[in-house]
Amino acid sequence: MMANQIVDTGRALGAVGLSTARKLPLAGQIFGSTPRLPLNGRVVFITGAARGIGAEVARQAHSRGARVALVGRRLKPLQQLASQLGDGAAAFQADVSDLDALQRAADATVARFGGIDVVVANAGIAPPSEPILTIDPAEFERTVDIDLLGQWRTIRATLPAVIERRGHVLVVASIYSFVNGALNASYAASKAGVDQLTRALRVELAHHGATAGVAYLGFVDTDLVGDVFEQQQVAEARAIMPTFVTKPIPVTKAGRSLVDGIESRAATVTAPGWIQPLLPLRGLAGPLMDEFMLANAGLSRAIRSAERVPR
Repeated sequence: MMANQIVDTGRALGAVGLSTARKLPLAGQIFGSTPRLPLNGRVVFITGAARGIGAEVARQAHSRGARVALVGRRLKPLQQLASQLGDGAAAFQADVSDLDALQRAADATVARFGGIDVVVANAGIAPPSEPILTIDPAEFERTVDIDLLGQWRTIRATLPAVIERRGHVLVVASIYSFVNGALNASYAASKAGVDQLTRALRVELAHHGATAGVAYLGFVDTDLVGDVFEQQQVAEARAIMPTFVTKPIPVTKAGRSLVDGIESRAATVTAPGWIQPLLPLRGLAGPLMDEFMLANAGLSRAIRSAERVPR
């Protein structure tokens, strides 16, 4: 019940906050005076493009007339997707743990398509849901390396090309950017870092005429989320949350939100919609959620259970 009340309160206060913010002197710069970026004829560089959200963004961007550079660790599924999309799609192999490989992919994209207008830094992993006490240190650090530093490497490799075209960078984060990451600390810490990285980037790009935005996604119906939900401790944790919070949304819906956000150069993109009103109130919603989780016996049982799972 308390979690529902937190979200309802966030919606109400968030609406008031946004209404007030739109009246500020800088509101025109904050809420939409930036010229749109129609994707027709643009070049979009997408990491983690072989499946899930990345593949769906590629499909929808391509359907709007964009040329898409499909980037990922495994070349074969990227080539298969490029073949399905047809003209204006190309596959490039690069692991986001390797800055040099990303630079080669960026250079190859420029050589193939003439430049890069948009970057979608999407590649990421979801580690096993384990407490800090027992998680394998190497697993924790690998998550941070891919989910945070991998986004930074993607940005660094492509940024000169984006600036040249006064383009846009969209970095995929999560609601874990601002909600408690119990049993998912490495993932949550990475996504919180991605949030700050992208906010800084947006300010740094302003004088170049380029933009950046961050996508706060809930659970999306992908193979990655499906694998996470199969873990017993995750099922126990989900049981204490409102259904609408943990119910996965279709990947097509998430993809559409991201592509719409690119074309509007949005500073923030959310999916599902209930996340948006919480953004202005992260400083309030976060501590309230902490207290809810601290007081919940079901979550405590899930954490104790996870600590006892043989490694």
